[in-house]
Amino acid sequence: MRRSKVEIILIVLLTMECGTLVCCFGKNGLANQLSLTDSAIEASIMEDEDRLVIDMFHNYNHLIRPVQYVNSTPVIVEFGIAMILLINVDEKNQIMQTNIWLTLKWNDFQFHWDPSDYGGITSVRVPQDKVWVPDVVLFNNADGNYEVSFRSNVNVESNGDVMWVPPAIYKSSCRIDVEYFPFDEQTCMLIFGSWTYGPNEVQLSWYNNKKYVELNDYSYSGIWDVMDVPGQLAHNASKVVFNIVIRRKTLFYTVILIIPTVLMAFLSMMVFYLPAECSEKITLSISILLALVVFLLLVSKILPPTSDTIPLMAKYLLLTFVLNIITIMVTVVIINVYFRSARTHTMPKSARRFFLRLLPHLLMMKRPERIPIFNGYFVEEYRASDIFDASLIMPSMPATIVPFMRFIENTTESQRHQVRAGKPHHHKNCDKWSKLARRWSTRRDRAMPERIPMDELRSPISNNSDLQNDVASGADRGSLPNAERISHELKMTVESIAFIAEHMKAEMADKKERDDWKYLSMVIDRLLLVTFFGITLGGTVAIIFSAPHVFDFVDQREVIQRLIAASQQDAPAATTGRLVRIGR
Repeated sequence: MRRSKVEIILIVLLTMECGTLVCCFGKNGLANQLSLTDSAIEASIMEDEDRLVIDMFHNYNHLIRPVQYVNSTPVIVEFGIAMILLINVDEKNQIMQTNIWLTLKWNDFQFHWDPSDYGGITSVRVPQDKVWVPDVVLFNNADGNYEVSFRSNVNVESNGDVMWVPPAIYKSSCRIDVEYFPFDEQTCMLIFGSWTYGPNEVQLSWYNNKKYVELNDYSYSGIWDVMDVPGQLAHNASKVVFNIVIRRKTLFYTVILIIPTVLMAFLSMMVFYLPAECSEKITLSISILLALVVFLLLVSKILPPTSDTIPLMAKYLLLTFVLNIITIMVTVVIINVYFRSARTHTMPKSARRFFLRLLPHLLMMKRPERIPIFNGYFVEEYRASDIFDASLIMPSMPATIVPFMRFIENTTESQRHQVRAGKPHHHKNCDKWSKLARRWSTRRDRAMPERIPMDELRSPISNNSDLQNDVASGADRGSLPNAERISHELKMTVESIAFIAEHMKAEMADKKERDDWKYLSMVIDRLLLVTFFGITLGGTVAIIFSAPHVFDFVDQREVIQRLIAASQQDAPAATTGRLVRIGR
């Protein structure tokens, strides 16, 4: 039931007569009457709003653009957005997901009223589908929902201004530049405009003259830093383009991806520090190679499959991968060189001069010195047991060495004394042979035989001409017991010792040649270790540190505050925020 203005005036007059009411009804009666008065006022306001809404939509068509004439000026729509949250940036699918609040404001000449005629009401909120709204959509949408999903109410002012603030979660396409991943900076665009109206019908302008995305309610992202959010009008003010400049936070990728890759790159060089006879050289190289393949697959899953450019991290992984492949190949060559000998290969003089003399000096390598014997052959000193070791005797060696060994073992000290006593002017090498025989007979059963100086062994060989002449002439045979047998044994002994000496010289030469090949492989290992270290270090510095923002630290809070201040003052915003250099 509707009340007239006269009834309302009467109610107000009755309210003013408080004293009379208190006298007549008491305090409880006054409270009840005041409650009735408030209800009456609220009912009056609802009645005014009801009448206002009825009058507003009388003969109103929400399908028609709010202009008085068809050829009149276009509808000016003030447009602005507020970014609440940067939800996700999908690099592989090149999609940016954001939580955005849109702000649209225009004037509808049909919504003008005098607030005094409607109880002082200056604004009303009506459903969005009751009024005309511009069909502003996101042009670079990536999920098919071009319009907002939640249709909020529209606020209508008494002067005809209409404001609509719908929230929306947009998935917009964003071209991802992965050249400097993970030190990359992306610029994603949000393009808004009317889908059906042209620039002569609907034009967009800045809401409150703010040419930037509003960030007052922005929640910081843990992956991206917002660096700049400028906007611009395009296509004769029929579209608004906002550029969202974001920079990736690199801490996560530094710990998970960069540091392990760099460590593996330097670990692959340690293959050259392992001995060549160690079978783990190839095993270690292949293990590192498999780890690099895993990291390449990880990067390929994160980044989009684009052929425009190669990501920074992919370049470094590719460099490490190639170096590891080369490491495996040269390791095979080094092992082949290590096991060479004089029977299979001959070392060229140029290689001997370069790898055994010049290069070790440059690489600060020092070869252990050896004892010189046999006229220039550098070998290690041999024990007496090694001289008569059967392993040193080749199959073609004559069997005359056996009588010599038996002669040394079976000849008693008295017999050797008789030999020396029977011939006052005995051969000058007899003492040395006797000395050699005594050492052999007294120390043959010991675990560690005493070393015999090689000059004592060599002396009978080098001076055996006199001995052979004496034996051949048969001098003083009658004065020697068993002279013929002893002289025959000594002759065979001289021949056997000469053969042993020649065989030892050949063995020592072969051993020296094998040692030279082993040392050459060590020099190549050291050379490749230094070379690969320089290449790896240079590649790491050149590739990773080529990114423009490697050493920049962003204070996100200060950047947001500067952007807010710039949008409020309509002044150019600093696009870099506070960048603290921590060293280059």
